[in-house]
Formats: sequence, C-alpha cells, structure tokens
Amino acid sequence: MLSALVLFVVLAATPQSAQVVAVHDGDTITVRLDGHTEKIRLVGIDSPELQDERSAYRDAGYAARNYARMRLGGELVTLEIEPDQPDRDRYGRLLRYVVMDDGTNINEELVRKGYARVYDKFKFTLKPRFKASEAEAKREKLGVWTLPPGPFRDTPTKR
Repeated sequence: MLSALVLFVVLAATPQSAQVVAVHDGDTITVRLDGHTEKIRLVGIDSPELQDERSAYRDAGYAARNYARMRLGGELVTLEIEPDQPDRDRYGRLLRYVVMDDGTNINEELVRKGYARVYDKFKFTLKPRFKASEAEAKREKLGVWTLPPGPFRDTPTKR
C-alpha cells in the first residue's frame, strides 16, 4: 500500500509531455495526454474574458487567445505541476505550467507580453518571477496594461 502511494506521488510530480489540440482562451487549453484529452488551466495567470461586455477587454481576450494559438497550436509541450496548488481547479481542469521545447514557460510569457496578468488570488511558487514579468509589461504599457480602468473580470450576468 505504501509503495503504491509513493509511486502515485512520484508520477503526479513528474512533468508530462502532451500535444496541444485546442486553445480556448489566453489561460485555458486542451491537450492530448496519455491517449485522452484534458483541459488545462494555466497556473498563475488570468487573461481577459472573451465574453466581456466591454469591447476593449473582449478584444484583449481575443488577442490573448490568438497569441496562445499561434504559440501553442499543435505543439508538443511539457506540463509541470505547481506544488502549492491542487491538481485540478473547481471546474475539473488540470492546473499546470505549460513549457515549450525551448524551455519557455508560456504562462510567464503571456504575462510578460501583456496578454495576461498575474493571478494574485492564488499562491504559486513562481509568483515573484511572474510579478517581475508583469512589472516589465506594465512599464512597456503592453496589452492588458493599456485597458481602461475597471474590474479585470466583467462578464454578462445570466438572464
């Protein structure tokens, strides 16, 4: 019993290779992993919503999705866990860092290029590094840092 638990913990912590099959928005993708598909929520970032009623925010959401599609579409990536987060979010998506073949952490790249902001609501080990990338994007006034003032998440209420 103990050896099975140890094996489970080791396998869960091991980075996994996966192929990106869909990019839903700037912080959610679907990958083919071990013969099945899994939705992945990119750890530590939050991109604008595609359904935002404010056109500038919605446009920023589409820009984030399009950039992520350009970078990730069809690519073989490495999924890395975040030890300070659960394995899945409340929607059942795996919570992961997505790392390209060249070592680029896409989560951080999206922040650095202004397509997403650091998701401060949650604890994660790379937050200091992500905050430095966010400060760079703010200084350069990239992407989300050009949006008019207002709440970052504003989506239509169900009628």
